[in-house]
Amino acid sequence: MLTRFLSLATSVRTRAALLTFVAAVSVSTAKAQTPEGTVITNTATVTFTDANANTYTPVVASASVTVGFVAGISLTGAVTVTPASPSTADTLFFTYTNIGNGNDSLRVTESISVGGVITVTGYRVGATTYASLAALNVGLSGIQVAQGGTLQVKVVYDVASGVGGVPTAYTLTGFSRRTPATTQAATTTINPSMVAGVVVTPDNGQNIQQLPSNATNYTFTFAVQNTGSGPDNFNLVASHPGAAISVVSVNGVGGSSTSIAVAAGATQNVAVIYSVLNVAAGTKDTLVLLATSVANNSVSNTGSADLTVIKPSLTVSKVAYRDDQTTAVGAGLVLPGEFIQYKITVTNTGAGPAASVQISDVLPAQLTFTSATGDVAGWTIGNSGATVTASLGGTLASSASRFIWIRVQVN
Repeated sequence: MLTRFLSLATSVRTRAALLTFVAAVSVSTAKAQTPEGTVITNTATVTFTDANANTYTPVVASASVTVGFVAGISLTGAVTVTPASPSTADTLFFTYTNIGNGNDSLRVTESISVGGVITVTGYRVGATTYASLAALNVGLSGIQVAQGGTLQVKVVYDVASGVGGVPTAYTLTGFSRRTPATTQAATTTINPSMVAGVVVTPDNGQNIQQLPSNATNYTFTFAVQNTGSGPDNFNLVASHPGAAISVVSVNGVGGSSTSIAVAAGATQNVAVIYSVLNVAAGTKDTLVLLATSVANNSVSNTGSADLTVIKPSLTVSKVAYRDDQTTAVGAGLVLPGEFIQYKITVTNTGAGPAASVQISDVLPAQLTFTSATGDVAGWTIGNSGATVTASLGGTLASSASRFIWIRVQVN
């Protein structure tokens, strides 16, 4: 029993090995397709003798078959090309190989995945240029390609301006004219080379003068221009080298940084909101905006704005005149019952406008208030007991002066 089992197992292994050998031989000896129209004749011969070993003429029988047509297409092209943006008369090369078993001709279609990146301007086969896909197919219909033969189709195209870094897939699909269901496509990705560029303006030269903010923020607007060959994103960072500025937001985003997207050749205005600290008048600082290309972070540019902190500074003078408002009393005497007038002048000697300017004058007991007037409209003047007050509406500009008259009687 054991002997029969071992014999059976050996037989199974032998058959499996034989099948593996046959399969390997079949693969290694695969040949090209038999050409169309080939007549295959297969002949069988039978030899025989009789019982007494006499020989006889062999008998023969033959059968013939004719090989029909089987279409086959191989279409190849470059995987990726990187033309400039813009550029003209670029060329894609596609090679058609007839891998069928007989003469055939080609028909093609095309597709472009992203509009606006390239424009096909023509097609070439050999020395002939075709202006349209329809004209190309008419030309291809008259070109028979033998089994194993090749044909090169060239696609001529232009690349638009400002599309660097915007890839589009161009697909050429080939069809057998004899067997239209046999087809193959080849795709080339056209990725125009991206050259990054950015310019931020203005660049210094300003003389911005700002008061300390005291909860009032200021805005400065920079222009960020994409000078690269394609759309790009830019990382923005606002900064300042001095001690007078505090950045509040960039392009509406709180903090000192954000990102924006800008089309090729386009300019985007970026508002930087900032405050001015309460530092000494005359303190200088510079608001800086740095833009860095995301496509190529080695490409960046800065814009800047100069700023000086300003503050108002007031001086006041008071002169006594006779009642004619012309003759200064000076060191002269005044008499009881005499009317005299005081001229109080306020001057802004600072660089910033002064607001809420108010004069308060407390008359001594030897004087009696009679009236008060301002130099021009804008003063609100009153008195309470011996105190005269005058409030100036609006602001007192740098280097400007305003005054009031107070008329009193000497007791």
